[in-house]
Amino acid sequence: MVESQTLDAKKENSIFDYINKFCRNRSDFRALYINMGRLSEQMRSAQNKKAAAEAFLPVLRKGQSKVFVLPNDDILVIFDKKLQDEIDSSLVRVVFLFHDDEIFRNDETPVAAGLVIFYDLESESIDFSKKVVMAFHRPEKTPSVQESRRASFFNTSGRHYRRELTTEMLAKVQKIISVADFSSFIRRQAICAIIGKSVPQRVFEEVFVSIPDMRDSLLPEVEITANPWLFLALTETLDRRVLEIISRHDDGSLTGNFSVNINVSTILSDDFLRFDDSINSSMRQSVILELQLVDIFSDIRSFILAKTFAKARGYKICIDGITVDKLKYLNRTNLDCDLMKIVWHPSLVEILNEDHHFMDYMNKAERAKIILCRIDDANAVEVGNSLGINLYQGRYVQRLLNASSSNR
Repeated sequence: MVESQTLDAKKENSIFDYINKFCRNRSDFRALYINMGRLSEQMRSAQNKKAAAEAFLPVLRKGQSKVFVLPNDDILVIFDKKLQDEIDSSLVRVVFLFHDDEIFRNDETPVAAGLVIFYDLESESIDFSKKVVMAFHRPEKTPSVQESRRASFFNTSGRHYRRELTTEMLAKVQKIISVADFSSFIRRQAICAIIGKSVPQRVFEEVFVSIPDMRDSLLPEVEITANPWLFLALTETLDRRVLEIISRHDDGSLTGNFSVNINVSTILSDDFLRFDDSINSSMRQSVILELQLVDIFSDIRSFILAKTFAKARGYKICIDGITVDKLKYLNRTNLDCDLMKIVWHPSLVEILNEDHHFMDYMNKAERAKIILCRIDDANAVEVGNSLGINLYQGRYVQRLLNASSSNR
């Protein structure tokens, strides 16, 4: 049955305990997070909150699922992927309950409206952990060691143990990054057009920081991504350095047709204004700012402000971090973005066979605006081509590009 009592800080770990005990094969499980705080105050009555949680009772009766009501009144559902249809049906009941709320004024789907977020417990564990920790602790509070352990709950692979990042370590890394030759950590990966058996044609490059290389060089015994709050602070520092390097473009190679992964908060900072002032105005239209989906929906108002400013200056916007199962909940036109990056996963083949409306979602997103990323083999490109997708990114694409270059 639904956890009728709101979980307190002492019970925070019970969520992770449940996952550890009952969701051992995490690739089979997902989480649905309902942001009740996004609703207007009149919609957040005790009766409505209770009804929203109890909408998932039919799923609970099937087993392999559990509903938690969090201290901030948000609702968390852990469920087996086999129950996705039942979850979607229950979600329809929730949306019907709140359909008159103002958040649905411009967005018809609960994901696009920011009411719900789906997480894959295997591939999106860090984002999920961060969201759960936020429900128990104010964002501006520095997490304790115990909280940091909960945030890093999913880092339980067979890799050797690394210490968690602390505030002292963060300050040290930030200081080193501010004075070190940061360019050694910068990597580039091409986004290419591939149709059939044709040779990849480079369209633009993503400029990014190699987190593993930076960690191994500066703090080899520390897992810098374990604590989501401290890692977020670190990425903001990385954003500043990347913008500095791009604005200098010492080797003359960064003059356009590239993308950079960036935080919403960075676009709204003085550092971005300095970057914007430093580059040629004609260059802006060939620069793509990649924003993570989880970053966007953590503060939709800031995203709208940042996106409006960036597009007014001429930059293009790409939404990154979209898994294939989230595509149907997103409306590219409403989000007003130029490109969408979908993360390749073999389950896409199953989704195509099971969801007869998937092509409708593809058409809605406009296939010419879609990039299929994290491509590691030829099969992914073949499936993408069958869907009409022409833009690809990943190690396999890079290998093809390097091979074609060496043959010239």
